[in-house]
Amino acid sequence: MAKLRYAVVGAGGIGCHHAEVASRLEEYELVAVADVVEERARELASRFNSRAYTNYVEMLEKEQLDVVSVCTPHPTHAEIAIEAMKRGVNVLTEKPMAATVSQCLAMIREARKRGVKLGVVFQNRFEPRIRKAKRMVDAGELGDVYRALLRYVTYRDMAYFLSGAWRGKWATEGGGVLINQAVHYIDLFLWLLGKQPREVFAYAATAGHDIEVEDLVSAAVVFEGGCQGVMQFSTLDYPDMTNIELRGDKAMLLVETSPKRGEQGLRNETSVFVYRNAPPVRRAVYASLKPGAPRISCVIEEVRAEEPFTGHEAVLRDFGKAVLEDREPEVPGEEGLKSVELINAIIMSAVERKPVEIPFDPACYDELLKRLEKLGGPPWPSLTR
Repeated sequence: MAKLRYAVVGAGGIGCHHAEVASRLEEYELVAVADVVEERARELASRFNSRAYTNYVEMLEKEQLDVVSVCTPHPTHAEIAIEAMKRGVNVLTEKPMAATVSQCLAMIREARKRGVKLGVVFQNRFEPRIRKAKRMVDAGELGDVYRALLRYVTYRDMAYFLSGAWRGKWATEGGGVLINQAVHYIDLFLWLLGKQPREVFAYAATAGHDIEVEDLVSAAVVFEGGCQGVMQFSTLDYPDMTNIELRGDKAMLLVETSPKRGEQGLRNETSVFVYRNAPPVRRAVYASLKPGAPRISCVIEEVRAEEPFTGHEAVLRDFGKAVLEDREPEVPGEEGLKSVELINAIIMSAVERKPVEIPFDPACYDELLKRLEKLGGPPWPSLTR
């Protein structure tokens, strides 16, 4: 099988991981690495007998590439991806796809114009139990989903924000917990639910860090068909926890990640359960209008899968096969756009203190972001200043 000539832009931790994973896959031949820090580019390139560049444009011009992974801070994703696609290179970009809807749309347009593949790394979609749960939802096993919940809380100290000059600033990060930490689970939540958000109202704060962007968010969302959702995010909570709850007439899906104590201390473990109602909720509500009617009950099933979760390996293999087989990757740019659109809407609502309808005019968010960059501080309550 012919190998795809592959390169990585961004030789930091996640870029190293892409290179290591690609080196194990038969679809790829790693030929180049680009990073603005020369030592970092050379170190990674030397590990895989490839060439190092400090300018990604120079790399694109000199190397005959088939695929490039974009592993730089997300506000730079659009610029790098578009430059690559202009040269006919297929692009796999790390999460989030970009910082704004406008940037995402520009990337999608360029991919269509050049006839190349554009994929986004959301590896949790490839987790076997999650994929099985998704099939259950799509098959209607939950019934009509009328309520949804997402809680994603994690912990970051100030050392984290001070570790990179771009972190915690509107101009260089474009947001906080939403765009950087929670985006994986916002994507997973939207994918599992399979409904488009139509309106959001949100509150945000900078409650514990000396940064410009949000570290605490609560949002209410109305989805197509009237499904109501509640979401909460934070980088002020230890230990980390994640909950996705989809409530339907026939059953509830629960995806939970929480710490469990083991021999080596606390360790996050993920569980996936389906709670099947007997009878379905709406039938039970009217089963009898007399007091003391039989109560509703449920059967709890743990969702299991035999195959292992391979994370980025599954993403990179799928993308490589998509290029070789000339098909869409499992997570194309159009899917990567969805989480960014909801994040932009949440920030817009929290800043403007009003509901935001989705879809919205991307130019309105661009103007808002410019105002936030000039402000140079939190536009909502800050408890650190």
